[in-house]
Amino acid sequence: MAKSNECLLCSYKKSEGADLWQQSIWCATEGAEVEGSTHYIIPSAKPAAHVSVLNVDSVVFHCFEDAYAALQECKECIPEAKEILHLADQSPRHMQRSNFPVIVIEGLDATGKTTLTKSLQETLKGTLLRSPPPQLSHWRDQFDSQPAVIRRAFYTLGNYITAAAIARESEKAPVIVDRYWPSTTAYAIATQVVGEKDNLPSLYSKVYQWPTDLLKPDLVVVLMVSPEERIRRLQERGQVKTQEEKELEENNLFREKVDEVYKRIEDSICKIIDANCPKEEVLQQVLHLISQYCRL
Repeated sequence: MAKSNECLLCSYKKSEGADLWQQSIWCATEGAEVEGSTHYIIPSAKPAAHVSVLNVDSVVFHCFEDAYAALQECKECIPEAKEILHLADQSPRHMQRSNFPVIVIEGLDATGKTTLTKSLQETLKGTLLRSPPPQLSHWRDQFDSQPAVIRRAFYTLGNYITAAAIARESEKAPVIVDRYWPSTTAYAIATQVVGEKDNLPSLYSKVYQWPTDLLKPDLVVVLMVSPEERIRRLQERGQVKTQEEKELEENNLFREKVDEVYKRIEDSICKIIDANCPKEEVLQQVLHLISQYCRL
């Protein structure tokens, strides 16, 4: 360790004909420079994944039990957690959808989700559900202010509670769901993984796989618009935005990561739609997808 009146400096020089760098450490004391030790450095290989990816599994839950356990841990200091656990206990588990199709509509705010889900409800004479469901939505602000693990456990249990409603309603009519597990996962990963979108888990990572104990829809439609169009729509609406939505508006990189995660989740059922076009055209594109992937 350098003394209080010393300054340590390093210089690097690449050796000719070899992937080798020479590191020299210099010690400057009271204006005099004295060369110290010399070391040779070999560049290490680029890691397979960014270090922040190592903790992604802590905020992406792939089963009911893990999300439930996370809220159990905090129920004494967050009283609302007890209410959510009670609702989760009351929801039937491992339910399957019936003969009617289940279509999930995903996308950032101001991509046209509300307009599209209502249009589909009318066109298909279906049932419209949302995740988190109404009985949990009034607690969103409370849990949005909590650490990532608690926040994601709240949204994950909301998906399982919604799944019970999906199973019940799909016995009577087509079901359209405004957000579900993909948005919970997209926001969790984009928040957890720092830096460029290239730092996201690789395309075939298990983190993108649908939970085996969560009811799976027939089709997930992800609406995407340009950043300029999205900001224009938000300004027109003038609505209060969540903290994450504010960050999406201010941080293009975060938005790009969210969009990229959407693209990587279960490609077989997750379809991207360009929602920059008029709402009538978006509706027709989605109806075409439904005719391809769903039995009506």
